[in-house]
This record gives sequence, C-alpha cells and structure tokens, in this order.
Amino acid sequence: MTRVGLRTFSLVVLIAAPLMAQQTDGRLEQLERRLDDLSRQATEIRQELNRLKGQQPPAPAPQPQPEDLTKVEVVPAPQPAVGPLPTAAATQIPPPQALTDVQTVNNVINPAASKVFNPDTSVIGNFIGRAGQRNPFEFGSDNERPPLGFDEAEIAFQAYVDPYAKANFFFSITPGGIDLEEGYANFVTLPYDLTAKVGKMKAFFGKDNTWHTHVRPWVDQPLVIHNFFGDEGLNDTGVSVSKVIPNPWNTFLEATGEVFSGHVPDVFERRGPNDLFYNAHLKAFRDITENNNIEVGTSYARGALAGAPGGNSQFGGIDVTYRWKPLQRGLYNSFIGRLEAITNHRNDFDRNLKGFYASADYQLDRRWFAGVRVDAADRPIISTEGLAPVHFTDRGASGTITFWPSEFSQIRGQLRRTRYGDVGRSVNEFLVQLQFAIGAHGAHAF
Repeated sequence: MTRVGLRTFSLVVLIAAPLMAQQTDGRLEQLERRLDDLSRQATEIRQELNRLKGQQPPAPAPQPQPEDLTKVEVVPAPQPAVGPLPTAAATQIPPPQALTDVQTVNNVINPAASKVFNPDTSVIGNFIGRAGQRNPFEFGSDNERPPLGFDEAEIAFQAYVDPYAKANFFFSITPGGIDLEEGYANFVTLPYDLTAKVGKMKAFFGKDNTWHTHVRPWVDQPLVIHNFFGDEGLNDTGVSVSKVIPNPWNTFLEATGEVFSGHVPDVFERRGPNDLFYNAHLKAFRDITENNNIEVGTSYARGALAGAPGGNSQFGGIDVTYRWKPLQRGLYNSFIGRLEAITNHRNDFDRNLKGFYASADYQLDRRWFAGVRVDAADRPIISTEGLAPVHFTDRGASGTITFWPSEFSQIRGQLRRTRYGDVGRSVNEFLVQLQFAIGAHGAHAF
C-alpha cells in the first residue's frame, strides 16, 4: 500500500469509528426503553391478576416519580375533620375478600317447604258445542246438550304436606254449582312398599273411570261408563291401598284394594253401617319392545244396589291398553289402542248387564291426532208400575280429530252416531270441544 492510500484508510477509520459508536449507543437506548416498557406492563398485568384473585397486590417497584407527587403525605384513613381532600394516589380501595375465604352453608333440602304456602294451582276450562239432530235420550228427561255451553271448569290444588304425603284437591265448577270432585292425601312412603290414598276419590276401576274430563281422548263418555256408573263415575269417600308385587317375569304388577262409604248416586246406596262399597284392581304392565308396550287390568266392585232394598250390585271388568311409540318418530307418530269390557250383576231380578268400548287413536303429526271408537252397553229401565225392570242395549260409533296448538290447549271434533235401544232411534251429532289450561298441571295418564 502506498503512503497516500495508508493515510486515506486511516482517515476513514477515524471518521467511521465515532459514527458506529453513536449508532450502537442509540440501539442500546432503544432496547433499554423497550425493556422498561415490558417490565412495567408485566407489573401491571401481575397487579391486575392479583386483584382479580382477591389478593392484596404486591407493592410496585419504585418508579421515578415527579417531584410534586413525592411530597404528598399519604393519609391512612380519612378523618371527618375539615382538611385537604386526599388525592387519587393517596386513597386505596380495599380489595374484595378472596373467594376461598367464603364459608359455604349447606342447607338441608326440604321439598315440602316451598309448597307450604304456594301449592301447584291449575284451572282447566272445557267448552263444548253441539250440532245435528235432537238428542233428548242421552241424559234423560229431555235434558239435551245446549248448542254452545261451558261444560266445566276444573280447579286443582296440589302440594306436598311433608316428605311422606301429598295432598290433591280437584274442584269441578259447572252450571249446576261447585263440587269437590276429588280431595285426598296420597301417602307414598309407607312400610312394606305400600302407598295409600285417604279422602274422596275416583275408584280404581278400569281405565275410563279414573280419568278426569280433560284427560279423555273423546268429548263424551263411552256408553258403558255412562250407563253403568253415571256422569260422575264410581266416586266416593274412602281408603285406597296399593302395593307393587315383585315377580320374576320382568313385569310391573300392582294390586289395589279400596273401601268406600257406599254412596254412589244411582249405583250404590248405603242403608246401614255395613253397606260399604268395596273395590279391587290388579294391573300388569310390560314392555314388548323398546317401541311398544301393553297394560292389562282386571277390576271387581261390590256394594248395596241403589233403589232396591236388600239387593246388591257387583261389577267385573277387564281393560287392555296397547301403545306404540317409536323412539325416532315418537314425537310425530304414535298409536294407542284401548279395550274395556264390564259386566254388572244385580240380584234384584238376577239380571246380568254387559257393555264394552274399543278405540284406536293414531298420531298423524306432531299436533294432529285421529281416532275411532265403537261401543255398546245395556241400560236398565226401572218400571214405575211395579213391573219387573227390563233393559235395552245402546250402540254407538264415533270418529274424532284433535289438534293441539300447545300442551295447554286442544281443539277436538267428534262425529258420533248413537242408537238408543228403548226408543229404537238413531241420532247423528257433531260435537266440538275446546279445552285450555293455566297453571301447573300434571302429565296425562297413560
């Protein structure tokens, strides 16, 4: 290298060295400032986490403070005396107590406590309209159904009395007045796996007799129930005891025994202290497959015959219910078939009366149902001239279509044809029914 080149190189090095040192110092200052920012942000995040956890945040690392703030005197607690107000830096809000310091109190759950002053209450209205030929024979004495009428309003009160019993009261309000349809206490935890009901209730005879008006899949009653038991059915004051019978057949078996006071209008009449009304029922239920099941029941009732001194009346019945409800389409399609047959033996003139009904109801869609029913039943006629009573057979057939806007309302139409044996006439009618409910009400019986 020449002397001129060496001097030139030395001059470049002397000039570039300060520039490189200046650039290095600038980068170091930028890194230091960024590191300080990250440290401050980490401290703020840690304080926020401690605050959320309910813990006292650690004292922040000393930071350079402006000279005026370092002169502020921190007041430990505000005093009512007049003085300068503390600044935001001087007042601190105490942190909330940690969640782990909260003591949990486990109260014993009492299912009856919430129902003592607030029982489940519901009101169900039943409006019925009628069109077609005149029918003075259904209720007798020319007592026809009106073209439009509010048939019944049912008011229900239900609540647990205590962990061992539940009270149920059902009042029926009709144009004729207010009547206690059912009112009983249901004891569900008795020894030997027994359950019992005490009060006024429907006898556990067959299927239809146990249903309230809004539960029936038809507007009217089947002829066999209407002719044998009347409008109110077998309903009396008494005691009912039931027990589930264990068995090796994978079948639900339940036996029920009941004793009533013995007064059912036009059916049983108590004339002495021993003229009670007895009823027994045996039910068997079994799943056939996961989509269908069957229930079979048999009933027997005995009491003093109304209107016949010294006579008695006995009823025997069998009921079969088949249900199909597929798991995948059960919300839109289902089927229920019912059959109930009843015989009545009266010893006033050794008469044997019989009757039955058979029905089929199919679910067309989620809210639409269609059904048919055929029935026949003997009807006794008591002579007013001292002659022997006779009986005639009534027969009927009907079809129904039902629409459920929701579980709280339904609209049903029923076209029926009834032939009355004593007059030898047939009557064609169309019944329309509107039911609506408010309040809490239980699921309908199967």
